Amino acid sequence: MEAIIKLLIVVALMFLGCVLGTLCGAFTGWFVGLFFGKTILNFLAALGITGFKMWQVGAVLGFVGGFFRNSVSVKN
Repeated sequence: MEAIIKLLIVVALMFLGCVLGTLCGAFTGWFVGLFFGKTILNFLAALGITGFKMWQVGAVLGFVGGFFRNSVSVKN
């Protein structure tokens, strides 16, 4: 039973990390969009990615970054 509780805590923390990453990414995307929005959206349009606003691009990157975060640190 104790192992299941630990597993649920780990899953909940991973979920919260992805949600918080998405929210932080959305805010950061909006903020960066105030200064470089047209440049970034034009670059994405050249790649064939259209129909997004900067806060949406930031939210997507924050969500993906939540899954690919380093969980192990290495001391040099």
